[in-house]
Amino acid sequence: MIVDVWLVPVRPRPEWLALLSGAERARAARLPAPVADVFTASRALQRLWGASAIGVPPSEVVIDRACEHCGDPGHGRPRLSGAPEFSVSHTDRWLLLAAAEKGRIGADIEDPAAAADPAGLAGVVLSAAEHRQFSAAPPAKRAGRLLTAWTRKEAAMKLAGLGLAAAPARVDVRGTLARSDVPGWPREPVYLDPLTVSGGHVAALATTVPVEAVRRRTVAELGLPVGARVP
Repeated sequence: MIVDVWLVPVRPRPEWLALLSGAERARAARLPAPVADVFTASRALQRLWGASAIGVPPSEVVIDRACEHCGDPGHGRPRLSGAPEFSVSHTDRWLLLAAAEKGRIGADIEDPAAAADPAGLAGVVLSAAEHRQFSAAPPAKRAGRLLTAWTRKEAAMKLAGLGLAAAPARVDVRGTLARSDVPGWPREPVYLDPLTVSGGHVAALATTVPVEAVRRRTVAELGLPVGARVP
């Protein structure tokens, strides 16, 4: 299976506001600048990708964000009727969208700053077996190993549609598969793959179909007007 990946730098993009709905523009206007830039980029990219995927104008793209486990309309795994499964993640600097040809997908990207307190975070997010491996690693490598484990867990939890409702310590990501005993965990195998990104960031993919290749895509391929294209 091929996974298409868009990695877009986050920065002010006022020209992208036209791609948002009225409610989304109003929400962006209420957010502080860095958060508003992330929100605008995320919603605009999802609309552009969705329009390309199902062949409608961006204004007609309707993303379903209802939780498939509890029905809450605001915190579910995003889905678009008629389109492949996709997942979105971001830091303050990068926005990541990954779409799978088949099956389900989860994606996560993290800034190295997320592991500023590796020992403290490890005690919360790692399983007992993972924590033993973490403690046995040389101190200089612990932050990197923790960040790698965290992105793999986040990607897997997004695929499951559980988010942080699944305690991270109950999701084991030591091997090529994510495993968990939390209620609602997928019955299919959840495959894990690293995703190379720049600037020290760490990213991962979780899929229910093994990944054969990752295809890097550009926003320009989605039909964005020339003046708004990402260099």
